Amino acid sequence: MFFNDNPLNYTLTSIILQASIACLSTLFLEFLLVPLGETTFIPHVLIIDDRAYTQMVIALIWLTAASNPIVKFLYDPSKSYLSLTRWRTIEHSPPDVELPIIACIHCEENTTSMINFLEISNSRVESPIYCHVLHLLKLKGRTAPLLIDHELKCSSNLSRSNHSVNIINAFKSYQKHSRSVKVKVYTCISPYETMHDEICMQAAEKRASILIAPFHKQFRTNEVIELANPIKALNRHLLRTAPCSVGILVERGSFVSNNPLTTLSFYNVAVVFIEGPDDREALAYAMRIADHPNVSVTVIRITEPRKKSRISIIRDPDAEIVHKFMISYLQMKRHDFKEQVVRDSLEMVGVIRTLEGCFDLILVGRRHESESSMFYGMNDWMEYPELGSVADMLVSSDSTFDGSVLVVQQQNKLGGMVGRQDYYNSVNFFSRREVPTVLDVQPETTGWPVI
Repeated sequence: MFFNDNPLNYTLTSIILQASIACLSTLFLEFLLVPLGETTFIPHVLIIDDRAYTQMVIALIWLTAASNPIVKFLYDPSKSYLSLTRWRTIEHSPPDVELPIIACIHCEENTTSMINFLEISNSRVESPIYCHVLHLLKLKGRTAPLLIDHELKCSSNLSRSNHSVNIINAFKSYQKHSRSVKVKVYTCISPYETMHDEICMQAAEKRASILIAPFHKQFRTNEVIELANPIKALNRHLLRTAPCSVGILVERGSFVSNNPLTTLSFYNVAVVFIEGPDDREALAYAMRIADHPNVSVTVIRITEPRKKSRISIIRDPDAEIVHKFMISYLQMKRHDFKEQVVRDSLEMVGVIRTLEGCFDLILVGRRHESESSMFYGMNDWMEYPELGSVADMLVSSDSTFDGSVLVVQQQNKLGGMVGRQDYYNSVNFFSRREVPTVLDVQPETTGWPVI
């Protein structure tokens, strides 16, 4: 059964494509065989010699080899959710409406950190969080991606398999005890090569404002566990094509050791604010977190000496959102604001190192457009280019920071600029010409089969 769609919309395209290839094969074989002059045509039977048969097989091999890249070139799944329309971000979301979130989970170990992150996100009655959880599994033995909705009564035993049952139970228990969080769990079974298209389609359909995905490494007290290599590529594809803002959650155990649900002291959150849309998105999310009674938020604004005296907020969205935070939250004693003036990249590194051991969670923007000396040379030795310069200093192997990090990238729009670190990325997965935008997809446009 197809989810909110007609299966003919998808089978008809395949039938037309196969018929076209069959016609081309027939014409090509006729072109090869007629000049030979050694074929005898009998009704319903074509008798050919060894030479013609060899040429026919070679021709079929070439046609088969050429059809795959042709189909990939002609069919682009991202066109169904990329276009010029409205923003899907935290910064541009009204404060008194429901906040849709897509949360990706690869294994059971991601469940606790994702639940605790939802808790500090401060769902409230006037602005509840609707979290769509996608348990991502690699496709095995099927030809089409599968989306399992675990709330449908017609779901088969596959929906209650051992792969997802513990994750489902954990999120149902959290929803039962939470005040206003609504959670819906899906199992997404798809090849890693195209999994980002399935996730982005769901994000567009659910009109999500942000998509949270786990980092491809899990940090423990005495070891670092690296998940499958395709997960790293998946996160990069999501950063490139997501129709909403994206957050990469680097979890180092702070969400487990210092649970905001039960902690007696404040859960300390910091925001490193430099400039740009990604930093504004991180601060906008932190302002939502700041309303949680058990959370303390500190904003560290890093500026250059010549920008320190600038106080005008006219046509300056960076200064405007910082001013909004100061007016709205500094009256609460548990929140704080600090400003650090740096002259070069060495001083920038020094400021970031001072954060180690002081916070449980740090929110940072992924991309920065500044051409100043603050970022000089940083891109040359980044260990994780997909995280950006600032987050890489907190997560790299030589860092002693033991808290979690949320790397935020605001939704890409046409005409937007990519970050400096993208030009230094060894895989070149992000270019100016590839900057996508978002289509306001109607719910009935999805093509996923649901069990």
